[in-house]
Amino acid sequence: MSGNSGYILVILIGVIVLAGLTIMNLRKISKSTADLTILKKRTLLWTEISLALFVVQLFFRDRQGGFLLFFGILTAFTGAHYLGVLYYSRKKGK
Repeated sequence: MSGNSGYILVILIGVIVLAGLTIMNLRKISKSTADLTILKKRTLLWTEISLALFVVQLFFRDRQGGFLLFFGILTAFTGAHYLGVLYYSRKKGK
């Protein structure tokens, strides 16, 4: 397996694992009776941090975009969690 296809395979496996974790977490959140205010603030904070790291990496990256891709995937992961928590908190009316 060449280096490039191995790199793509690792990225795909990572994205699949993160998507699975997102689905599992959102299912647990949908069944939860707890107040989601704290979780909403925490997921927004982590989404903002990962977005800031993505933007910094975008402007100051070198020739390879590995970290840019990593922070892009991390931003999508945390953003999906935030949107899920926001949806369920509005659905529950809190």
